[in-house]
Amino acid sequence: MPAMIAQPGMPVWLDLASTDAAKSEKFYGELLGWEFESLADGYSVAKKQGMPVAGIAQIPEGNQSVWGVLLYTPDVKKAHDKAVQAGAKSVLEPQDLGERGDMAVLIDPSGATIGLRNPADEHALIAAGEPGTPVWFELMVAQNWETTLEFYHELAGWDIKAAGTDDFRYATGEFDGAAVVGLWDTSALEVPGMWTVYLGVANVDDAVANTPELGGKVVRPAWESEFGRMATIEDPTGALVNLCEIEEFVPDEDAHEPDLLAPENFQAF
Repeated sequence: MPAMIAQPGMPVWLDLASTDAAKSEKFYGELLGWEFESLADGYSVAKKQGMPVAGIAQIPEGNQSVWGVLLYTPDVKKAHDKAVQAGAKSVLEPQDLGERGDMAVLIDPSGATIGLRNPADEHALIAAGEPGTPVWFELMVAQNWETTLEFYHELAGWDIKAAGTDDFRYATGEFDGAAVVGLWDTSALEVPGMWTVYLGVANVDDAVANTPELGGKVVRPAWESEFGRMATIEDPTGALVNLCEIEEFVPDEDAHEPDLLAPENFQAF
């Protein structure tokens, strides 16, 4: 399972706030091959080949199930307080959540919820780059486009690179020229501001075909994009998620992944 070391400001974790956590676990377990470990009452961690991928938290019925993105933030309190001073609304004050690390939640200028997280372990690792793991993160900016771009530049340290056209405003948040998130101006679509996630699957068409059988709903059937074949679905609790076709990771037989926690490699991080 490939994993990357997150830099401060990069997405480092996903949490699904679900009105029926058990139903969500069954759906994603069968669709993506996730296995689950319960950490606390109402919260479990999804794993792929033993590597943590995402969390699922039970929320009261009557709410909207939604995926949330958390950014790697070494000093959660400092970043939280700075963001609030800049106009963000605090939803969850900075707190130590034990095995989940330090965490806070804000509402950004677009109206979307964004989390800040400093993992409890020593290295901010995120599983990525193969089926069953996140492959992209995108913010639907429902309002305050310019303010939102500046907010994330200051909060996360992203270099904002504008793309698209006057009719389709899009930007990417980048580190050293590499895009880590997308930001899409959706103000004309009359949808709320929200973060959306793209999860990798080996075959999008198969995943789409299985979605209704597992209790989900196909929102947008599979289509070809410049980044590969994609689809948009809702899970059985109504949470929106995108699927992106990606090849299985095949390790080089002559190469050996380093032990990131080995003493000889520890100082590099």
